[in-house]
Amino acid sequence: MKRSIALLPVVLSVLSLASCQGAPACSVASCPVASSQDEPTCSVATSSAGSSTVIRSDGKAEGVVTIHTPVQRAFFDNGLGDVNLFARGVEELSRPTTVTFSWEGGAAPYHVVLSERENPANAREFDTDSTSIGFTNLKVATAYDVKVTSGDTVVKEGFFATAEEIVRNLYVSGVTNVRDLGGYPLDGKRTKQGVLFRTACINHSAAETPTKSISDKGVNTMLNELKVKCEIDLRAVSNNEVGGLTEGVGVLGESVRYYQCPMSYSTGKTMEGELNDSSLRKVFSILGDESNYPAFFHCAIGTDRTGYVGWLINAFLGLEEEYLWRDYLFSNYGNIGGSRSVSTIRAGYLADLQRRPGATWKEKTTAYLLEKGVEQKHLDTLSSMMLG
Repeated sequence: MKRSIALLPVVLSVLSLASCQGAPACSVASCPVASSQDEPTCSVATSSAGSSTVIRSDGKAEGVVTIHTPVQRAFFDNGLGDVNLFARGVEELSRPTTVTFSWEGGAAPYHVVLSERENPANAREFDTDSTSIGFTNLKVATAYDVKVTSGDTVVKEGFFATAEEIVRNLYVSGVTNVRDLGGYPLDGKRTKQGVLFRTACINHSAAETPTKSISDKGVNTMLNELKVKCEIDLRAVSNNEVGGLTEGVGVLGESVRYYQCPMSYSTGKTMEGELNDSSLRKVFSILGDESNYPAFFHCAIGTDRTGYVGWLINAFLGLEEEYLWRDYLFSNYGNIGGSRSVSTIRAGYLADLQRRPGATWKEKTTAYLLEKGVEQKHLDTLSSMMLG
């Protein structure tokens, strides 16, 4: 299924789209990082190849912005088997674009409030001496209001909307392959965004003592923007893949509960073995506790074990099959050391899932989870958190 989105050309000095494709790719070590620098330089798009909301003088918005770069949009506009034409998992291509909002008048410093139209309580606030500001990590299919003030004077107000897209990819400095598990169409609505995230690891695997691979800026994003309360680590403990961590407190500090749910790994076959079954039950028990949200889970590169858990969650929620594949294959845009394809998992754990009773992925996945000992009450809580 191909989906294309009509996007308007950029109008400079109003609201323009900057393409944040990331710094030069780094080599994949024990825990891949997105960049050794705080933030990539973003160039402002000035041609119709870019996209932007146009804010008219009467304050009304026309069009939408995409959160995706052109190379990311190419994946969504083409078949599943074409992903390796655009991304092969060997460089950092997973970050979203930055939308830049500009204004004239007033005097620095300026205070900027970005709020979701349907949920103003989620407002983000910024202070700047510049007459423009870039917004990253926007939600998909969401209307935003922007208000710029200088002291008590309102300098500019406007609003824009993000496209009706799938895959809310995120920029967390020092971490590759980060995205929201929510934001997918389901029964006329969308699964909730800002509740559950998937990432690569945030500390160096196999280190004798815990050592952050996430930058300080990335920590700030996780704590103060995404507001995570819980980290679920799927890496092995027996060989210290977890990098010297013990359950309780991870590298994000005491405000984030750190859980270890180690899973063995063989490409596409992570369903096998009692260790994985036990950890799977633990993952869903953690997700069965509302106090753990917002939460994020990861393995080393956020692709295989993480992809397995992500598939199970989204399939249980009832997402259509194409969305399950798009979420899995988007990992090719991360710096993960190699590409993945449909064949990577089709003959592995997906074949195992297909043998379960039921006519849909939701029915088969639910049967599988219950067979593995996941408790229905934990599934109910997960469903409530993601669907509302």
